[in-house]
Amino acid sequence: MIRVIDQANQLRYREILERQFRFRHEIFVKERGWTDFEKDGRYEVDQYDNEKTVYVVALDDERVIGCFRLYPTQAPHMLSEVFSYLVDGAVPQRSDMLEMTRMSVSRDRRGGSTYYELLAGLQEYGLQQGLCAVTAVIRSFRMPVVQDAGFRVHPLGLPREVNGETLMAVMFEIGEDSLERVRRTAGIGVPVLEPIPQPAGALQRKLA
Repeated sequence: MIRVIDQANQLRYREILERQFRFRHEIFVKERGWTDFEKDGRYEVDQYDNEKTVYVVALDDERVIGCFRLYPTQAPHMLSEVFSYLVDGAVPQRSDMLEMTRMSVSRDRRGGSTYYELLAGLQEYGLQQGLCAVTAVIRSFRMPVVQDAGFRVHPLGLPREVNGETLMAVMFEIGEDSLERVRRTAGIGVPVLEPIPQPAGALQRKLA
């Protein structure tokens, strides 16, 4: 199950959101050494964790096993403010384009289906929201992996070495064809996003 958490439902899913920050701490602070983003010794957060952020969280019986976050490209965001030098020309900024960051999978789920389910979730959410694309900064070795999964990926600039890693800015197209290819690659036959709960009384009003 993949749950979408945004400003509208953050209070309802506050515990899951906190688990996601602790999960990110395990991945990005403890595993990858991003100590500048450590908070209270338990969480990993930065300036792009705020009321504009949408969190997409993969769960296994309420345990966080993967996640990524989405942020408006029309606001100052990571690609425009931190990694603009990875883009040849202007950084894409559109109302129907979000930035994806902090994509990660639990160590014990790597090499399995969780990564592909997150990719499918990205496509499903993008189609629901009418997005044309999502931008991201990825490690360059991920480029063929995402392409093999079924994504149409457009490099926004040449790969560059940053702090010992080769990074590149990319744009992922959002489309029904990409979603179908990811599902086919991963053997996913049903939507992966958790249905959005309807407000109390919504069904009665619909049937009235």
